Amino acid sequence: MKVCLETYGCTLNQADSDMMKGVLISAGHSIVGSARDADVVVLNTCTVKGKTENKIISRIEGLGRKGKRIVVAGCLSINRKRVRNACPGAVLVHPGAVAMAAEAVEDAAEGRVSEYAEPAAGNRKEGLPRIFTKPILRIPIQEGCVGNCHFCQTKLARPGLMSYSLKWIRSWVEEGVAKGAKEMQLTGMDSGAYGLDNGSNLVELLKEVGRIEGDFRVRMGMINPGHAKRMLPGLIDAFRDRRFYKFFHLPVQTGSEKVRGEMNRAHTVADFREVVRGVRGEFPGASIATDIIVGYPTESEEDFQETVELVEKVKPDIVNISKFASRRGTYASRLKEIPTQEVKRRSTLLSQVAKRVAAEKNRGYGGRVLDVLVTEEGKRAGNGKPDGGNLERGTGSWKGRADNYKQVCIMGKAELGQRMKVRVESSNYGSLFGKAI
Repeated sequence: MKVCLETYGCTLNQADSDMMKGVLISAGHSIVGSARDADVVVLNTCTVKGKTENKIISRIEGLGRKGKRIVVAGCLSINRKRVRNACPGAVLVHPGAVAMAAEAVEDAAEGRVSEYAEPAAGNRKEGLPRIFTKPILRIPIQEGCVGNCHFCQTKLARPGLMSYSLKWIRSWVEEGVAKGAKEMQLTGMDSGAYGLDNGSNLVELLKEVGRIEGDFRVRMGMINPGHAKRMLPGLIDAFRDRRFYKFFHLPVQTGSEKVRGEMNRAHTVADFREVVRGVRGEFPGASIATDIIVGYPTESEEDFQETVELVEKVKPDIVNISKFASRRGTYASRLKEIPTQEVKRRSTLLSQVAKRVAAEKNRGYGGRVLDVLVTEEGKRAGNGKPDGGNLERGTGSWKGRADNYKQVCIMGKAELGQRMKVRVESSNYGSLFGKAI
């Protein structure tokens, strides 16, 4: 049977899709790249933002109108009523049940309306087949979290903390090395919570990965600031391994301690500042990414200005900005929302500040020669500069990552997984642009 799998959302979702593809191929099905060519379409979904959910629902409705058989997997499966309204015949697969992907596809093909929830005890994702697209292997290290943020619906979809064993994670990395993977993305809903349920911890895991021989890079996923603070010395020590990208994703969500408390975040803004200082004290060129929600219902103008000031002072390399949107089933959904236009105004202003800060930092790379891992083939048009241009016939553009995970757009001959020297010629707020030397 021909199956098309579309993935939305985070790296953890992408890792789940890699496993579902492995399960489907092992069951004798084939993966196709277009829904048009598929017998069944699997949508691995995300529910973290209302805008994303609406986009996915629209996609489900569109596929349904075309008569496609549909499986809805991932976090949106918890909103079963809305999914069923969009497509009464959809088969649902909850995040913990990816091992049942083949059965779900077969149900959809036969017109059976079914739902696969969390698997029975012991039937976890460890040991499932998986595929990966060179040169990147996505490795889930845990699911769920130990927090209870008032705005988060993902917590409802992946409610309990479940850490994968050190043995399995090590085996996945070793398998990736053997198959030629050059970038290992260790991912989780909150990677900092790793091991709180099985007697281990993230530092122990990173040290274990560091013992594996091979020429590869490791990109660590999101770590909430509270977890990063409690393990900071050990975390920094583990990141001294040259193969670890000096990249830290630390979601602060707001610059206001008042709003942070009202969000029920398990850290303080001061914790975030302390972790950033510690990281930059050891790795001055480290990239800092953070997430911020603008327009939380209790956010005043003064609170918002504190967030702006935080970005201006800390100067993160990446700021993922989300306009607050009420999510069903969360505490924050009971609160009176700030008018949409005001939220939009604040979001636009903060975005301008964040882009200015990032662009200023990236300009400092002009003329530098960076060691870059090529991870993606770029467009066949453009000259690698922000304003575009025309390429001579036969030349190409590529994307890669520097040692601090800065995205580098490269002009010249290259191959996926290749390490190369690149001289930076220009930049914008999101990328560096240069030529291979």
